[in-house]
Amino acid sequence: MSLDRRSWLLGAGAGLAAPGLARAQGGPARPPYKIFMILFRGWEEACNGFRDYFRYRGIDVEFIVRDADQNLPRVTEFVREANETRPDLVYLWGTGTTAAALGPWNGTDNRRFLRDIPTVFNIVTNPVGTGVVRSLESPGREATGTVYVVPTEVQYNSMRAYRPFQRVAAIYNPQEPNSRLVIDEMKGLTSQHGATLVDLPVTLNASGRPDPASIPGLVEAARRAEAQWLYIPPDTFLNDHRAVLTDVALAQHLPTFAATERFVIFADGLSGLVCRYYNIGAFTAFKAEQILVQGRPASSIPVETLNRFSLLVRFQSARALRFYPPMSMVRYAEAAGQG
Repeated sequence: MSLDRRSWLLGAGAGLAAPGLARAQGGPARPPYKIFMILFRGWEEACNGFRDYFRYRGIDVEFIVRDADQNLPRVTEFVREANETRPDLVYLWGTGTTAAALGPWNGTDNRRFLRDIPTVFNIVTNPVGTGVVRSLESPGREATGTVYVVPTEVQYNSMRAYRPFQRVAAIYNPQEPNSRLVIDEMKGLTSQHGATLVDLPVTLNASGRPDPASIPGLVEAARRAEAQWLYIPPDTFLNDHRAVLTDVALAQHLPTFAATERFVIFADGLSGLVCRYYNIGAFTAFKAEQILVQGRPASSIPVETLNRFSLLVRFQSARALRFYPPMSMVRYAEAAGQG
């Protein structure tokens, strides 16, 4: 199933049952459907896609929005509220939020987690690896959702297609499960292909938190190691400091390849193969529609990613680096920024 913004908002789900059907879990549900949204770093593009899908489909929903503001302990408060108020559906944003709200799929202590409320999640990198679901095909619980990071091997091949390399550096926050999982996969791929990955975890400060002041030195270390690419994994900390990271990389004449869109669209990263946040949000809403409108149990809906990815190239950065993609790639690349 190829997916772009227009097809999902204007055409996806054609032929689905009309709003008003009974929901399988807990008896009949009628619109407006109450959706309890637990966010991690505020409302952003995936939330826009999730909201807009319901608007274009003409499904009456009421959003109850709670933002943890990058403070995971707050998720527990929101979970308690959801368990008490019993919305029709819970929406979770991000790996950390999802793990904190759902717990392990085979856990026995349900007091701290969502209990028997249908749930969808998005902006999650590896829900199986983090124990959120049993498998992508069969979640094993009343939760389903979407995976937003392009498979690591596909990213790796895209970097090689842009420019072959023997050494790649990766900066990441060692406290973020998303980053560690993807970096481990990238290490395996580089070893398999006879290349080297230079591992550069962000320094932690005296309070045990990642230190943004260490970013320039790590980029310089990547350059000294003669890395031909700087790989940026999915990482909330790095996203918060994406301007510094990509600016220093440009100054060090080091091309960057990102797993998520914000480093290229909203900063000066060179390139990335990504699932667009907006489309992931819309795809997640499609799964929510199956639960709310069709009455399908969330446990029967597989966790999926998009079949169509976006290769982003910021051509201003390519010019500054004199590091242009091959013409075969230019034909399908999406230009980020102006020019």
